[in-house]
Amino acid sequence: MENPNTSNDLQKKKKKKVVKKSKPQPLTKSIPQVTQQPLKPTRLVPKKKAEIREININEIGQNELSNTDHRVEADGVLAGLITPIIIEDFYNEYFGLKHLHIKRSENVYKNFFTKDSLDKMLRNNYMKFTENVDVTNYVNEERITLNPEGRAYPSLVWKHYKEGCSVRLLNPQTFNSNVWKLCSILQGHFKCGVGANIYLTPAGAQGFAPHYDDVDVFILQLEGKKEWRLYHPKDQTEVLPKKSSENFAQDEIGEPYFTCTLEAGDLLYFPRGVIHQAVSPPDVHSLHITVSTYLNNTWGDLIGKVLNRALEIANEDCLEFREGLPRDYSDFLGVIHSDKVGEERRKELLDKVGTLWDKLGQYLPVDVAADQMHIKYLIDSLPTALNQNEKKHSIEDETNPMKIKTDTRFRLIRQDSVRLVVEDIAILFHNADNTRVFHQIGDEPGIIEFTIECVDALEHIIDSYPAYIAVKDLPVDDDDQKVDVVSALYEKGLIMFEK
Repeated sequence: MENPNTSNDLQKKKKKKVVKKSKPQPLTKSIPQVTQQPLKPTRLVPKKKAEIREININEIGQNELSNTDHRVEADGVLAGLITPIIIEDFYNEYFGLKHLHIKRSENVYKNFFTKDSLDKMLRNNYMKFTENVDVTNYVNEERITLNPEGRAYPSLVWKHYKEGCSVRLLNPQTFNSNVWKLCSILQGHFKCGVGANIYLTPAGAQGFAPHYDDVDVFILQLEGKKEWRLYHPKDQTEVLPKKSSENFAQDEIGEPYFTCTLEAGDLLYFPRGVIHQAVSPPDVHSLHITVSTYLNNTWGDLIGKVLNRALEIANEDCLEFREGLPRDYSDFLGVIHSDKVGEERRKELLDKVGTLWDKLGQYLPVDVAADQMHIKYLIDSLPTALNQNEKKHSIEDETNPMKIKTDTRFRLIRQDSVRLVVEDIAILFHNADNTRVFHQIGDEPGIIEFTIECVDALEHIIDSYPAYIAVKDLPVDDDDQKVDVVSALYEKGLIMFEK
């Protein structure tokens, strides 16, 4: 969704009828203030909200933080994955920079997901080859995909496995609650999409050719062992790439700069762009989950949205951008004319481009682009995996519907599950309507439309998280409208009540 702030691109929802008091300056017209202060390195670790406690992935939704601040719980889950490395050191020294190998003496992922879990998924769900399950092999430096058509019946999958093929589950969070909870909580930490694949490889086998990915990955070894080999990118253009690579031949990648054998409980992280391959040892199978993140979540993606929107605004507001090109521009501009350095007419045309480029900088809607980035994340993201207490105190508990009054106390279930965008109207984007398939939204984009008068109330609700607040304390003049705002959030499953 390239321009979520333009209401013409949105599916209209019924709005509460109130009289508008004023129309604020649209955010798309704001011009950022330029400062001349020296640039400082961007911190990837925000200021800590609370002391981080390490949380095992089997405790997600079942620890003392699960009913308080989920931002702190999300930090704790990542901290538990990378311990003994602390989060600040992880971002400063490893994330996007180099691999991290953590060796453990016990299987801290025990019972999170097992071979038996995989079998139950196949038996209890309609899973299809290629869409949900791949069976692959890597023989004589060639990857072979052996997917039949249709349903991935357990007997067919296990037949290929016994014949030496690897089994890959492409979207296990759709069918397994543990994986869903892990991806859901981590996307709250990274503030971008988190996906997962699960790989089961028989002893002495390799399922995939050497390649690199367009995502940062965390490898969690669940059962057995697997030997990993990491290779440097072939050149600087493949460092933190925007697209995954094709399969490489062995003679294209040289010798690995790092090798290790992961055992159950171990973790391996490496950034996007690191060439890798893995093989299970001859005496034991391997089962691991790959958790991936930071797909298309770069400065370049943000700047791209800034420039696209800036050009739209410039074309609308500035006559110079709408003026016709000179008839002779093609005689002096173009690669074939680039050697005409001293040509006066070429210099004149290039100076004009430079002038327009400088003027474009006056229309940079950075805040709007940031909204678009977060909205894209919400559209791609998984819906929140609620714990039992959240279900009991939200619309999920259908046996006890809530009658909202002015003294009712409530809060958002997750702050990162919503994004408020304000222009002619107030639009609250959310991920409550999404499915558990990564990158696949539900029947329609998750939006709730409000009138401008509701903006302060919505901001108060968002900023108050994780504290409970009373409906009567919302900064709206009319009590009925206060109840209307909270009811709209309740009906979408975005809030929970204190009692």
